[in-house]
Amino acid sequence: MADKYGPIFTVKMGVHQALVVSDWEIAKECLTTNDKVFANRPKTIAIELLGYNYSMVGFSPYGPYWRQARKITTLELLSNHRLEKLKHVRQFEMRTSVKELYEVWSKNKSSGSNKVLVEMKRWFGDVTLNVILKLIVGKRCSDSDEWKKELAIYLEWKW
Repeated sequence: MADKYGPIFTVKMGVHQALVVSDWEIAKECLTTNDKVFANRPKTIAIELLGYNYSMVGFSPYGPYWRQARKITTLELLSNHRLEKLKHVRQFEMRTSVKELYEVWSKNKSSGSNKVLVEMKRWFGDVTLNVILKLIVGKRCSDSDEWKKELAIYLEWKW
């Protein structure tokens, strides 16, 4: 396609247009001289409504707000010090979740089968939710918690 259309051209992929650059000099110019233009994300109504008027880090346009949010995220949430400080929460939740899986397997084993069916999407969702809740609220939830079902309905998650 580069032989036919040149070193830089656009391609329509569904409803979106994509820029294709096949020359390293043009790519270097795109990523150095015009990097602010290419750093922005497309603005859509869905992202505006779901992303609280573009205030979420992953969906906000490049600018002073995005730089400040990224700085806070990398320094306060994802720094090595913070991750090391909260490592015990992740380890505890993984141990507890694996122990719960083992208990389910043990109950199933006593009924004559060595296999147990586990929906991994739900299991990973539960582990993630428990880690987040333990970090924020200081409490984990279990399957018997009524508020977990309400939260799942609110977030429209399928547990």
